[in-house]
Amino acid sequence: MKEKLLDLLACPTCGGDILLAYASKYDGKEIIDAVLTCKKCTREYKVVRGVPRFVDLGKIEEDKAATAENFGWQWTNFTQEDPKYNEQFLGWLQPVTPGFFEGKVVLEGGCGKGRHTKLAAQWGATEVVGIDLGLGVESAFALTREMPNAHIVQCDIFKLPFKKAFDYAFSVGVLHHTPDTKLYTNSLIPFVKPGGRLSIWVYPPKFARRGEWVPMASHLPLVAFKEWCEWAVDIARENKNALWLEPMIKQFPFSTHHANSERSVLALFDGFSPTFHWTHSSEEVTKWFHEAGLVDVHSNAIETSVSGLRPRLSDLLAIGDGVSV
Repeated sequence: MKEKLLDLLACPTCGGDILLAYASKYDGKEIIDAVLTCKKCTREYKVVRGVPRFVDLGKIEEDKAATAENFGWQWTNFTQEDPKYNEQFLGWLQPVTPGFFEGKVVLEGGCGKGRHTKLAAQWGATEVVGIDLGLGVESAFALTREMPNAHIVQCDIFKLPFKKAFDYAFSVGVLHHTPDTKLYTNSLIPFVKPGGRLSIWVYPPKFARRGEWVPMASHLPLVAFKEWCEWAVDIARENKNALWLEPMIKQFPFSTHHANSERSVLALFDGFSPTFHWTHSSEEVTKWFHEAGLVDVHSNAIETSVSGLRPRLSDLLAIGDGVSV
């Protein structure tokens, strides 16, 4: 943890300022092990292996803990990079471009292994904070620790430990794995400053068939399921012209179009292992944004990728006067 992260942190219980009580281990400018304390309510939170921890997985709901465990295992065991990530990431965020990040304070809701947090930092964000519920934060910290403007925090999206200080927040492929997609989307909005923007991508209705298998697949031993995913991808790639392949994939949907088999295995594992698997239409998500008071709402070419602006008072007055913002 870099000490300047304290400027963005707030107690998730009372909203008080977070202070560094003491640090027992440093690595350069990184605080590796420490205790943080709330100035207002005196609650304490630990920094462990460089990551501030604002959640105890042993004390949260069982289904959320299971999802955190599955994703934590996934991002510890799937660490390969893909040159197509940049293009894919920007596709989800349209109309946002790399230049949009320049000079902004950015929040990523669900950072996984940190690849998007890293991109935001590289694209010039003043500060970017990636958060995740599970132990994938260990991989994310390892990936971003050398970047002076990148920070990783372990916490719950529904109980964020931050001040309302972000110019931009985004969440890609995460919110549909929470207990209530709309509720958890709304939990991000208060932390975006007026004039700031929120972008999300959630599963579209075409993924609904996959959700029928999740109650079974998400309870399989993780190592065994990963090995099965590797077998299924290999079989599908070796028999891509077989007449039986298309009917099989219609019943158990997965894709092998990725640049390499490892990426296809990750996509298969990622889609079936989490406890929650919700799907939504672009119209539904757009409605959430409008109901939350966001303006300049865009639903882009990638289904269920939606972006909206948290209005300033001047924007609201302009809307009242019939002026487009």
